[in-house]
Amino acid sequence: MVDYFTLSLDEVKDLADVSGAQRDIWEHERGLRLKYRRYYDGRVFDEKVPLEMSSEEENIPLLYPVGLNLVKALCLVQAEALWGEWDDEIVRFKIRQDCEESEAATKAVEICQRILTANSFNVKGYELGLDREVYGGCVIKVAPDLGRPGFISLSRVHLDYCLPVWDPDDEDTLLECYIVSPMTREQCRAKYSYDPQKDVALRVEHWTRMYYENTLDGKRIAAYSGMNPWGSVPVVLIPRIRTEAWYGDPLTPDIIPVQDELNMRIADMGEGLNYNSHPVRWGRNLPRKFDADAFSLDADAMWDLGKQISRDGPQPEVGLLEARNPVPERGMDFIKFVYDWGRMAAHSPPIAFGDDEGGGQRSGRTLEIRMWSLLRATKRSRAYMGAGLAKVMKIAAVILKQKELDHPTHAANRILDGTVIPSFWPLMPKDQSAIVDRVVKLLSTPVPVISLDEAQKLLGYGPAEMERVKKMLNDPDFRDMFDRPGDEEEPETEAE
Repeated sequence: MVDYFTLSLDEVKDLADVSGAQRDIWEHERGLRLKYRRYYDGRVFDEKVPLEMSSEEENIPLLYPVGLNLVKALCLVQAEALWGEWDDEIVRFKIRQDCEESEAATKAVEICQRILTANSFNVKGYELGLDREVYGGCVIKVAPDLGRPGFISLSRVHLDYCLPVWDPDDEDTLLECYIVSPMTREQCRAKYSYDPQKDVALRVEHWTRMYYENTLDGKRIAAYSGMNPWGSVPVVLIPRIRTEAWYGDPLTPDIIPVQDELNMRIADMGEGLNYNSHPVRWGRNLPRKFDADAFSLDADAMWDLGKQISRDGPQPEVGLLEARNPVPERGMDFIKFVYDWGRMAAHSPPIAFGDDEGGGQRSGRTLEIRMWSLLRATKRSRAYMGAGLAKVMKIAAVILKQKELDHPTHAANRILDGTVIPSFWPLMPKDQSAIVDRVVKLLSTPVPVISLDEAQKLLGYGPAEMERVKKMLNDPDFRDMFDRPGDEEEPETEAE
């Protein structure tokens, strides 16, 4: 398979008309992400110490022999924290609180949820979240798929395969987009009935607001090309956070210097321990055969230093070069400081790893304060992800309207006008008994201040549970279970 991450854009024929300035922007971002990828997948640990002259390549020591992958660990923590303590669905859609509930709005929620379920978003969500942490952003392509429940396909596109052209006045709008994908000969035959001349062909999917085109090795695929009926590029790029780069700012470059320093300093400590455990031997007036094989440092080893040649001659002498203090006592304090700083730079406080000396168990408020940096970072990340998912669903709604698949309720309009929005799960586990107590109090007031539907949501159940409860209440067998003796009113006596 072609590694597109190392493929030059000059080799892609369909990009011949792209300006040099736009190419430089894409190549610069791809170069940065290539470095991020090496750190995340651990290939950076294969690097060796740079030496000017070396006759034996295999004897060059590794630059990072310990191999502590802080980039992968912290990116995974942030990617998992994004979705919170979810149960059955990683993200839910709901009707905005300031909007009235209607049949169309309820149907719109069902459509959005069906689209996510049909596209295995419980898994895809983690992949997209991890892309944002490692590379700065994630890409979702929206397309019609009439054979799929919900009629919409959501594809995860790697950021390096996506070459976007932004609107200079709106960083959330794409004017044009190329998606480059390497395909084997077998894939080309199975998908497009096309037999390329090489073992690997490059498919280029080109979208504008007016038309779309698919090519294989520069040859247009007519069945997958034509006019764009939706008036927008059906590709959504969701950044982790956006400052200067419109692609998004990744977490990786904040961790790389800390990881390098941590690996090198721990390696230094390891060398000190190794030197002290295996010291250098020296000797005077020793026989010729004195070497590491004949005079080992194994337990119970016996050394034969030979006989004295003359009575007045020098005696054989053996010594060890030992370091008095191979590892400074403050060395571990420095390593702990670097490690803790790396976690704080990634908005992952020690308590998020269970390392807080029991302080987080004092109260819920104390735990929330200690988790403050992670909570703030996750809420910010959710703001970007929520806006991106809302845009994905709006593109899906346009497709459903164009295909006339939203009748008779016209639920797509409720998606387009923002009535339906994504909703995330709580960031920290909630005390279920406290939630139940809250629901009971809200329902027991003279005028209930919460609806039964909303109470079910707070308890962690969906609208289907309400229907099951109603059905259960209308079941005579269920009512008989709760008809206890003595509950009936006694008949009035004649005296009364």
